[in-house]
Amino acid sequence: MTTKINFIFMFLILILINIAGLYYFFRWDLTIEKKYSISKETKKIIGELDDIMYFKIYLHGDIPIEYKKLENETKYILEEFRAHSEFIQYEFIDPSSIENDMYKLSLQEELFNKGITPIPERDFTKTKLEEYLIFPGIVVSYKSKETSVSLINETLMGDRNLIIKKSIDKIEHQLTNGIRKINTQNKQKIGLILGHNETTDQYIRSFRDITSEHYQLIDIEISGKLNALNDLDCIIVNDPKTYFNEKDKFIIDQFIMNGGKSIWILNGHNASMDSLEMQSEIIALPRENRNLEDLLFKYGVRINFDLVQDLQAAPIPVITHYIDDKPQWSLFPWVFFPVISNNNLHLITKSIEPIKTMFPSSMDLIKNNINKTILLQTSPSSKKTQTPALINLENLKKEPNQNLFNDKRKNIAVLLSGNFESLYKNRVNSEISGDKDINFKNQSTTNEMIIISDGNFIKNQFFKNQALPLGLDKHTGVQYGNMDFILNCIDFLLKNKQFIDIRSKNIKSRLLNNMKIKNEKQYWQLINLLSPILILIIFGLTISMIRKKQYKT
Repeated sequence: MTTKINFIFMFLILILINIAGLYYFFRWDLTIEKKYSISKETKKIIGELDDIMYFKIYLHGDIPIEYKKLENETKYILEEFRAHSEFIQYEFIDPSSIENDMYKLSLQEELFNKGITPIPERDFTKTKLEEYLIFPGIVVSYKSKETSVSLINETLMGDRNLIIKKSIDKIEHQLTNGIRKINTQNKQKIGLILGHNETTDQYIRSFRDITSEHYQLIDIEISGKLNALNDLDCIIVNDPKTYFNEKDKFIIDQFIMNGGKSIWILNGHNASMDSLEMQSEIIALPRENRNLEDLLFKYGVRINFDLVQDLQAAPIPVITHYIDDKPQWSLFPWVFFPVISNNNLHLITKSIEPIKTMFPSSMDLIKNNINKTILLQTSPSSKKTQTPALINLENLKKEPNQNLFNDKRKNIAVLLSGNFESLYKNRVNSEISGDKDINFKNQSTTNEMIIISDGNFIKNQFFKNQALPLGLDKHTGVQYGNMDFILNCIDFLLKNKQFIDIRSKNIKSRLLNNMKIKNEKQYWQLINLLSPILILIIFGLTISMIRKKQYKT
């Protein structure tokens, strides 16, 4: 009787659990880093969908195991998306499985034109060598719009396992990025200030392309127009080289006083690799003719007319000798290119890759009522040289004197926040201060800006006349974190911090030890073969012993 009651009781509990499951949804993610859980920010974004969003994933089929892992992880995340929104649908498509060659070629061209770059692969395991293309990308459709998402944003110049590991870390961000691109109604406006010989055009092509996915990027020449910046949410002053007149400075100052955000990217000299590549030796001169020093000083920083050097540096190639009249290149650390490790103490710098700088200057923090947060600093093994200064590539072949690199850390990027005071307070006449069109303000409400003392910070390199992704070093294949950093800066200033959290998500990938797999393959095959049989034998013997005891009783 007791057994029947227990059975009925357990049956009723199972029924109640199933009924509760109809009304209350939950999933458990037991992984340490919550790799199968999506952030609350992502849940909010997909929760705003009001129509079917369709994902076509072209990473599928008979592909190498590393890509198969990326495919599986993508499926896990999409399943999580679908668990939180009825509007998420997806399918996996293998472009290589299409038998019609004409249709296959047409699809490959279509994917390439949509921004999904194919990766060539070779298969040596079959009877003959086969070459084929892998398309690690997704086409996302929503209402009448369509966009593409690349699952691998780095070139495979480095370790493929490491690059795919990074891609797995970024799956949620990449998918959310696609949703954000296709579902953003009104883009916030960012003005790139021009007219002072700023670095622009193809030199910031990568920055333009990525930033334009989420923001409206506008080239702005102020030219004394009082309303030139009125419709902007943020301005970027990128490596100006010539003079700012007082009227343009006044307009920028009042833009900031009225709550406009700003990013300043500039150093204190004219050193550049373009000049060095042409003549191997240059004299770096101070850049004293921009007329911005008093403005930045008023806000709380001073960019010095010096060159920062660091033993923790990115390498550059140098000709060391010739063989049969052909130059032989070697990589040497270039102390003028400090590599900055990330600072996990602030949201902007959390979980980003090390950052490469090129000829940065040091930056002093001025005591005033503005809060200052250091975002980027060189290593303790740094020094600075005042300009004018001689820079010679031949010095690369000499070991740096480490005793000279003891001048402590140097500030390279700083976040300023608070109530900024106008440079023109008590300097304008009553006619200007009382003009309603000018709307002059002595002080801002709480505002923020970011200063980066490296004029090359968002400058991309080129390979065969094509702009490379920002932060990618063409000589080493290393992808530095410059792009993530500048995107984080923009998102932070424009109150889109939820996208920083998604971008910063980091998952620990447990890579398989290929040598161990090879050495222990037969051992584990034997274990897997015999273990189930052994368990069945033990189970059978146990049941037999229990029955014998029952019969004896």
